[in-house]
Amino acid sequence: MWTVADLEQLPDDGHRYEVLHGDLLMTPMPTVGHQRAARRLLMLIGGWCQRHTGWLFLAPAGVYMSETSWLEPDLAVYPEPDETSRTWREIPPPLLVVEVLSPSTRKRDRFQKRPAYLTHGVGEVWIVDEAARSIERWTARSEFPELLLTGITWSPVAEYPPLVVTAAEVFGA
Repeated sequence: MWTVADLEQLPDDGHRYEVLHGDLLMTPMPTVGHQRAARRLLMLIGGWCQRHTGWLFLAPAGVYMSETSWLEPDLAVYPEPDETSRTWREIPPPLLVVEVLSPSTRKRDRFQKRPAYLTHGVGEVWIVDEAARSIERWTARSEFPELLLTGITWSPVAEYPPLVVTAAEVFGA
């Protein structure tokens, strides 16, 4: 059984390693399309956070769940400003996690990581599928995803204007 402590001992070899329920997960280098969609979302979501909330947004980010579960989504938004003195274990769960699907990780992201995030307090999970040009929105109350083809609107707090992201902004024209 792998632990977060074991994970921290692995060499920096260019791969992304995660632990989920004691199983070691290795993610190979992402595709260009994956990185393009992730970068665009980082810029859009990060810009919204900077203008309105001051929340911390990171890509990739860490989500500590337990000593046997540590995941790194493509993007995460945390409900507080950057506090460099805190460790991943001390930061509360993200409000939003975004996973951009890759051919080698699509099943894992959708069927293993997504439910783990939601079970451990993540507010909302977006599964971004570049090939289908779609975004699935999941919450802890979702039995099925909300499938969005034209874009997505995120309204985490009523006091701020919503973030509106079009499919063209994520996937290109």
